[in-house]
Order: sequence, then C-alpha cells, then structure tokens
Amino acid sequence: MVIIWWTGYAIVFAAQIVRMSGPEGMSMSWPQALHFGFGSWMMWVPVTLGLYWLVRRSPIERGRILRSLAILLGASLLTVLLRAAYVYATSSVFHWFGHHPRPGFMEVLTGSLSYNLMLAWVVIGMAHALVFYHRSMDRGRQIARLQEGLTTAKLEALRAQMNPHFLFNALNSVAEMVHRDPELADRMLVSLSLLLQEGLSVDRVQFRPLREEIELINSYLMIEKVRLSDRLKVEWSVETAALDVSVPALILQPLVENAVVHGISRRRAPSVLGIGCELRGETLVVEVSNCVSPDGAAPHGSGIGLGSARSRLQLLYGGRATIRQCTTESGRYLVRITVPTGKYGAASLPGESPA
Repeated sequence: MVIIWWTGYAIVFAAQIVRMSGPEGMSMSWPQALHFGFGSWMMWVPVTLGLYWLVRRSPIERGRILRSLAILLGASLLTVLLRAAYVYATSSVFHWFGHHPRPGFMEVLTGSLSYNLMLAWVVIGMAHALVFYHRSMDRGRQIARLQEGLTTAKLEALRAQMNPHFLFNALNSVAEMVHRDPELADRMLVSLSLLLQEGLSVDRVQFRPLREEIELINSYLMIEKVRLSDRLKVEWSVETAALDVSVPALILQPLVENAVVHGISRRRAPSVLGIGCELRGETLVVEVSNCVSPDGAAPHGSGIGLGSARSRLQLLYGGRATIRQCTTESGRYLVRITVPTGKYGAASLPGESPA
C-alpha cells in the first residue's frame, strides 16, 4: 500500500514537471520527469514504513502524550537529516540542483528542514489515523465475539433449564402410573426412552427442522395419552411445506406441556389439544390451543417452560419473532409463536445455520 501510494505520487509529480518545466525552467521529457520524480519520492517508502512502525509502538494517546511527542519529534528530525543526506549523496545521479554546483551539506539540511519536517508530520498523522482505525476494527470484532459468546451462553443456559424441566414432567407422569397400572407404566417408560433418544440426546443444537420437533412432541404425547387416556385428544394441522423449516430446538415442547399440565390434566371431561403449523409468506406460525382449566383461568405461562421459550426467541430473533397468549372467542386458550423463515431470519451462532 505504501509503495502504491508513493508510486502514484511520483507519477503525478512527474506529470506536473512535464507540464511545467524542469529544475531550471527548461522543458523535461517523460522519461526525465519519471527519473526525477521516482528518485525524489520513492525514498519516502522506507521512511513511511519506519514512521508507521514507530507510531504503532508509541502513538500519541492519553497517558503517554509527552513521551510519544518526544519520540516522534526525534523521528521527524531524523527524517529531515536522512532526506538531506540522500539529496546530498545522489546529487550527481538525479541533478537536484540542475547545472549549479552542489551546495554545502548545511545548506541542503536547511532546505530539507523547510520542506520535509511538515511532510514527516503529515505521514505521522496518517499513520495515527490508520493505527486507530485498525484498533477500532479490532475492538469491534472483539466486542462482536464477546456478544456472540454471551448470547450462546445464555441460550445454552436456557436449554439446560428446559431439558430437565421436560424430563421431570415426563417422569412425574410415569410415577403417577407406577402403582395404579404397572403395565401402562412400563409402556410409558419405553416411550420416555424413545423421547430421550430422539430429542434430548442432541447436544448444543439450537436449530433443527420442524419435523424433528414434531417427532419429539409425539413421543411426549404418547406418555401423556397413556396417563390421561380418553381425556386427551390431539388434533394436528401441519402444512407439509413447513416441516423442513428450521426452528429453535425444544421451542414447541413448552407450549404443548403448558397446555397439557395446566389445562387438559386439570379437567375431568375429554379435552382437545390443537397443534397447528403453517407458513404465511416468510413467517412460520405455530399455534397450540386447549380448553382452559375448570376454574376458567388461563395458564399464566411464567414458569421455566414458556419463560425460557420467550427468552430464547428474543435472543435468537430479536423483535422478528413473537410469542402471544390469549383466550379465543370459543373459550379456548391459545399460544401463538411466529418466527421468520428467511435465510437471515435468526442470528448466526458458532457452527449453526438457522435456515
């Protein structure tokens, strides 16, 4: 980059010489002008690299201003001296002074001080801009990595809450049946084994296809159907096109569990659990509905299940996903989740592809 900059500057300088005149007012050809221009300015390439290296080590910043100023002032004076020595030593090659005899070194040094001290500080200023820009970019990347790590840690903590919560309720259902009907309890344990193998054995996966979530829910409902018998009826309404949409792992389970535990299991009469999934443009809509509990109160949903689901949606999608709870006109309790299905719908996590 430094070489390109000074090469361009030398060419522009040569073009100006061709248009104007040589050192003594005489016209100069392009080869002569390029010889003169490159000889004059390419010496700044190593100087610029040296000043940039020095600025990186001792930038002018809070806590070290005087020390850095002293170092860089010394470097700029050294640049003036080196430039004067270069001009003095190469006078016979580039004819800096035309046909006039070469002046003494002190006179050349004085001229170098007039022309090159300010230029050295311009280079130092540009080096500072570049150094601080790189620092800003590095800090931005570091902050992004920290935020990504924090988000991942929060998501894993929520998953860690949901897994044992899910397992506890399933085991609780089995425990209720052990003394009443050992044979049914045995069937429930088989279903629980399938549930663990199918759903909870996946480690650190934040997204997976909707069809896998539905398989997990089916395993859970197998257990609850054995426990609740004809008191639980499930009505599915799932679009085929929605099955391959990536959704947060274990996002359906707390909705279904909330409906069964807080609604259907509290009623003596048969109840219908409705589960619907459909695509609306680039949005997946998931609805879980059930009859309210006998006292007419809808589940508050503030426990681990729905609370974790709401927090995970916020972390993964920000404001692009929603979870809402309401009571329908027909008297059913409804929970609706909407998530974007586009390629960039969710924040990307390490090793993950949201869609």
